[in-house]
This record gives sequence, C-alpha cells and structure tokens, in this order.
Amino acid sequence: MMGFLTTLVLAGTALIIVFFLGVIVLTGIRHFRSGPDGRISSDETDEARMIQEIYRGLEKLDARVDNLESILMRKNEEGGPQ
Repeated sequence: MMGFLTTLVLAGTALIIVFFLGVIVLTGIRHFRSGPDGRISSDETDEARMIQEIYRGLEKLDARVDNLESILMRKNEEGGPQ
C-alpha cells in the first residue's frame, strides 16, 4: 500500500516538474522570438493563455492526487482492504 502511495506522490511531483520545465522553455522561446520592440504577437498571447490553462489543470490534478492520498491513508489506518 505504501508503495502505491509513494508512486502517486512521485508521479504528481514528476508532473509538476515537467510543467515548470515546459514553462521555462516556452518562456525562453518567447523571449527570443519577440521583436526588438518587445511586442508580443497574438500567437504568443494564445500560447500564454494555453500555458495558464495547463497550469490551472495541473493545480486541479495536484489537489485530486492529494485527496486520493488522504482517502487511501484513511482506509489504510482503518484496516481496510489493501
């Protein structure tokens, strides 16, 4: 049972790390693609909106993983089936 919980925690952590690495890479690309005047095109605005949606989705996923972990921990403490 603890191996499963450990796997869930590691998977959640991996998702968060991958997300932040993606944000860093996309920010770097955006920085190098912007023109000399620093304006952001509508494509870049769409990308920023998409990144924000991904971030919100990952926050929801993190909350769901936390809830699942707490449910599993309660069942484990109550001596439920493993």
